[in-house]
Amino acid sequence: MADSATWSNVLSVEDFRKLSNVRSLISIALQSQYSHSEKYRQLGLLFNAEIDASPQLDAFFNCILNPETATGVWLDWWGKRVGVSRNLSIDGEDSRLDDDFFRFLIFYRAVVNVSNSTAETINSLLTRLIGLPVFVSDYQDMTINIRIVGEPDSVQTAILKNYGLLNRPAGVLTSVEAVNPDTLVFGFYGSELLPFNQGVFNPSKVIYL
Repeated sequence: MADSATWSNVLSVEDFRKLSNVRSLISIALQSQYSHSEKYRQLGLLFNAEIDASPQLDAFFNCILNPETATGVWLDWWGKRVGVSRNLSIDGEDSRLDDDFFRFLIFYRAVVNVSNSTAETINSLLTRLIGLPVFVSDYQDMTINIRIVGEPDSVQTAILKNYGLLNRPAGVLTSVEAVNPDTLVFGFYGSELLPFNQGVFNPSKVIYL
């Protein structure tokens, strides 16, 4: 019976040769001797409409199985599969991420879980995560420096600290700095920067992970 498909929408049929009866909307389970009885046909159509589980199956797929459309507790379930939670402590206060932002983090973490740990990959992923230019410097001594041009907001900083999204290589010491390009910086004559007592030596802000 599983291979005896009928059709209810001609636009959804991919191959008419695989259909058992293109003239009927009723399942082939209706015995042939009754197939011409109008009452049986109407009864078959009624049962087909009343017990059709297609809407429930579609809802099950969209609300639970598909992380692109899942919501609520089912999105939390997907978060557990990849290792992230929507509950986050931001500036000492407990916060809860909404579905859209949490869904982005789920897909981001899924990519991090299977990606390599090259400087190019870290650059690309972190730039997508925080929306600011990111540069990774490999000092070739088992340490790397991640420099963010701009200042991440409190939510982005909390995510960097709590979610382990840097996909850094094992055993490599990582430092993260945020550099605000608008900060007044000290420089010597001819550098077009500021003189003594008017600028800072290092404008970067260290983010401790």
